[in-house]
Amino acid sequence: MLKAGLYLPGDQSGDAHIFTQRLAKMAAAKGVTFLYDTTIKGMDAAADEVMSIRTSKGHLRADAYVVSMGSYSPLLLRPLGVHLPVYPVKGYSLTLPLTDESHAPLSTVNDETYKVAITRLGSRIRVGGTAELTGYNLRLSPDRRETLELSFSELFGGGDLSAATYWTGLRPNTPDGTPVIGPVPRFSNLWLNTGHGTLGWTMACGSGRILADMIHGRKPDIPVLDLSISRYR
Repeated sequence: MLKAGLYLPGDQSGDAHIFTQRLAKMAAAKGVTFLYDTTIKGMDAAADEVMSIRTSKGHLRADAYVVSMGSYSPLLLRPLGVHLPVYPVKGYSLTLPLTDESHAPLSTVNDETYKVAITRLGSRIRVGGTAELTGYNLRLSPDRRETLELSFSELFGGGDLSAATYWTGLRPNTPDGTPVIGPVPRFSNLWLNTGHGTLGWTMACGSGRILADMIHGRKPDIPVLDLSISRYR
């Protein structure tokens, strides 16, 4: 039984998938080219600069290269001798269809007992949480699913758990909880934008703006010294 809670009117939620799909269309309309179904195999570098990206569709060359691959960023950088302390923290999620609007959440509710967040996404409900340090293991745990279902059933209802999609993902966490944004000191044209933990979408637009300013030699609107990879030296 729910006994008490904290009401945070400043908090908001949204659908990251819809946001990114529409953002991609806006970017494409301005001339951005997206390469879908393309596997990145590695980077070719000279002494102090990246020369190209090796992909399943050939070599790609650019003036500047940005590594923004979440938990997989360290794996791409390791062959270059760059140690990036970003670690995968595994989380689980259920997405289920809404069946009874009167019993479903209107916005996001955090269940601190089970460390689970329950969010309304239009005609769907998202139930997600937990944290595991299991490397890059993407195996789906039945026990974790039971926890997500229990949290949702105790607090709400109004959704069809039998029709839920169960999935897992890896949050890119840093030791101090702050993302890594900025240049890689060893290479003149290599930049980082990764390590945002659970706040990737929350920080996405601001992080992109900061990095764009840095690449173009403009002073960002906020201090960025503590965002550099150099802070771990």
